[in-house]
Amino acid sequence: MLAIRGVYDGKTFSALPNEPVPRVQGEVPIAIVFLEEVAPEVDRRQHQVEVARRMRAARNVMPPLGMSVKELIEAGREWLTAGH
Repeated sequence: MLAIRGVYDGKTFSALPNEPVPRVQGEVPIAIVFLEEVAPEVDRRQHQVEVARRMRAARNVMPPLGMSVKELIEAGREWLTAGH
């Protein structure tokens, strides 16, 4: 059995730089072993829920802007064109 270290980006596998890759002819059976446990979809969903909760909590402690986002952007443009 040969072992080749590599990385997986969600689409393709690539051997690490300077990792010797044997030449083969035809098809060769392989086994892929992930050294880090890939989080199941439930864990990802829970992480997204937690991030959203923290963002809402941060937003709730901020004072209101006192103007709409559109007004804020326009005021910023005016400030920039005034030479600031």
